[in-house]
Amino acid sequence: MATHKAPAAPWCFRPEDISLQDFQDALGRYEELIDQVSSSKPAKSGQKTLAELDRYRYLDAPSLFSSAPRRQAMQLEHIKTLVEWKLKHGKFRPTLMKLVTSNDEACAKEIVQSAVDRYKQDKDPQAAIDTLAKLKGVGPATASLLLAVHDPGNVIFFADEAFYWLCCSGRKDTIKYNAKECRELQRASQSLAKRLGVQAVDIERVAYVIMNEVPSITDTVNKALVGEQTKAADQQKPAKKRKHHGLVEENVGVRRSKRGRPA
Repeated sequence: MATHKAPAAPWCFRPEDISLQDFQDALGRYEELIDQVSSSKPAKSGQKTLAELDRYRYLDAPSLFSSAPRRQAMQLEHIKTLVEWKLKHGKFRPTLMKLVTSNDEACAKEIVQSAVDRYKQDKDPQAAIDTLAKLKGVGPATASLLLAVHDPGNVIFFADEAFYWLCCSGRKDTIKYNAKECRELQRASQSLAKRLGVQAVDIERVAYVIMNEVPSITDTVNKALVGEQTKAADQQKPAKKRKHHGLVEENVGVRRSKRGRPA
């Protein structure tokens, strides 16, 4: 088993603060974390483990669909495998796979092809994601996954962990999974990718590590942020006025001093 450096101080893990070295260290812990999660969720008979699906998502699928020229057009079976990974990697939604499976194979292939062709022309992730969301059972998050394997360097999968880390300062706020949030996540990912010179696919995995490591790094960061915000709010409060009796005492002192003076 590979040995990796221990996590850095909590403040170093905020997207705006993380260094390239800390980013790479966190990325190096991803595979070990996935193996641990995979072992804790044994696959049922005939199903693939999370670790096997993870290799498909990050190695096989990008190799098939992002190479130029593409080795293969995405089919419904590929979509189902990616959705299976998504369900084991994140929140399990029992009805999702049934909906995805109900897509017509020819129609699914056509929709994906249309979205990818459009993306190649205008490089607008949201437009392609909107097209992919026409598939049954496919919302913005799953659509971003289908697009991400076609351009892993620039398009990030709308994973909960990625949104929490990049857009919520690590807080597990409510996610609406709408186009606005999808655009917000893509912008945040592009900003970090530009600053560190890294790929969207790696940002996605680093976010997963940071949001899942125990003890929770994000809890520590959030407590520090609350303390910082409270301190800033206190500093902005107007200074308290001196109580009236203090002024009276001062005046009394002045009068007494006058009595002691020579006439």
